[in-house]
Amino acid sequence: MSETPEQMHNRLIAVMASARFEPLPQPYAWQRVDTLLKLPPGALASVRDSSTWYALAPVSPEAAGAYRILVFHFAEGTNASGFVAWLAGLMKTEVGSPAMVVCGFDARATPALWETSQSLFDYWGCPWACGEDVIALVERLRRAGTK
Repeated sequence: MSETPEQMHNRLIAVMASARFEPLPQPYAWQRVDTLLKLPPGALASVRDSSTWYALAPVSPEAAGAYRILVFHFAEGTNASGFVAWLAGLMKTEVGSPAMVVCGFDARATPALWETSQSLFDYWGCPWACGEDVIALVERLRRAGTK
């Protein structure tokens, strides 16, 4: 049975409301690294583009490409399917902000969490200048999801 857009929205605001949400206070940006053995201190993730590695690491707010990072750890027993596209769309339409998402493996890794989100959690990024507006959007959606 398929969901209507309204049903999906209501399900995902409830998922968001039950998730552990943490906006990180410092800005991050992708920085080229020569070796994974020397990631910058505080790096959250690393990715490879062809033969070049990059790390998502702390920077100053004035740095080019600085992101505000928001972390979502989903609650077990929820259905987070569609969350990325849904929230990215709301960020774009309601705040005018693009979204960057890096999925990480959730250390809890329980069978119930596998059913929820395939044992993943999300690091979300938006341009540093949009960060407070995106946080306000997320908090508004979280409040709506508790009703």
